[in-house]
Order: sequence, then C-alpha cells, then structure tokens
Amino acid sequence: SELLSWVDRLIYDSHTWKNFGAQMHLLENAQMEAKTRVILCDLNWARLTPIRVALAQFFDHPASRHHLTRFDRLEIDFASEHRSTALLLAGWIAAQLQWKPSAGELAFQNDAGQAIEVVLKEKNGAPIGRCVLRNELREFCVAHPANTDLLDVSSRRPSQRAMHQLMPAGKNDPVRLLNEEFVRGGAGRIYLRALERVRELL
Repeated sequence: SELLSWVDRLIYDSHTWKNFGAQMHLLENAQMEAKTRVILCDLNWARLTPIRVALAQFFDHPASRHHLTRFDRLEIDFASEHRSTALLLAGWIAAQLQWKPSAGELAFQNDAGQAIEVVLKEKNGAPIGRCVLRNELREFCVAHPANTDLLDVSSRRPSQRAMHQLMPAGKNDPVRLLNEEFVRGGAGRIYLRALERVRELL
C-alpha cells in the first residue's frame, strides 16, 4: 500500500492470474489503504472493448431495444487461458442488462425471474472467438475469425439468413491495450459492476 500511495494508475492483466479472487482481493485492499485514489487498469478488460462496442451497436436504434429484456441464452467461445476474459464479458452483459447471478454457478435471471442459460466453450482462435445473444425472436452474433483483425457482426431471425457487417477487432497486443487504457483513463464502474456479477466464478 505504501507503493500505491506514489502512483495513480495500476496496470495489470488478469487473464494470467491463477487465483483471480485472491489476487483481486489484494488489489482492492491495497487500493482502499492507499492515501490517493488508484485507478485500476486491467488489460483483460481492455481486450474486450471491440466486442463490447460491436454488441452495443445492435441496440443503438430504439426499435431493437425490446430484445434486451427477452434474451434467454448467452454463448461465448474463448481461447485457451482466456476463460477469465469470457467471464468478464459475461459479467459485463449481465450488468448492463441487470441480470442477477445465481450463487456458485454460471447462470443468471432477468428482472422477471426468467432463467438465462450461459454456455462457455473453449476453442482455438482469438481470446474471444464468438459471442451470441439469443431470444425466441432473434440471434445477435459477434465473431472474430482466426488470424483476422475484423469482427463479423450479424443478426438473424430463426430460419432466416443472417445480415452481416464487419467491424474492427483490434489486436491482442499489450502496447495497443495499454494505449487504449491511457486514452480511456482506466477501468471504471462498469468494470467493477461486471466483476461483481461473476466474482465467485473467476
């Protein structure tokens, strides 16, 4: 904590942590004990920015927002050693949609008490290879094909062909991630809310 009193920004990459809960607890305690406010900068969170932007843009138009309360399934494909990245993404979605976590398991409930199924799959490729939100009316998908710097963003109704567009995927590069964190000013309340949704599972 004495060292933290001299710094205003702490940069780390939580995807390499072997015991996320214990290491995060140490960081939070040190942050509380420091005499100055220390901004937490998790590169694992910065890694998710392009995918979070791609998912959010689906619902920019008011006509799409009614889907937000009807999702019943979330699927995330993640690369080896990036399970915590996938959990942070699930936590962000849950926090934004105000889903309540089920104790000790990766599942949520919406405000109406309906269950949301969450499926994580480990697959070779990008840290987050695919994220899909589904309800009975529509599927929203953001995929990051291997060895590309573009996201394939699509939506479709059941039994219909998907409508595709491409968006920047960014690179899983420490220098780029650091630059993004400096521009944004570090992880904030949204990051902390995402953590709270999945803290027991990390």
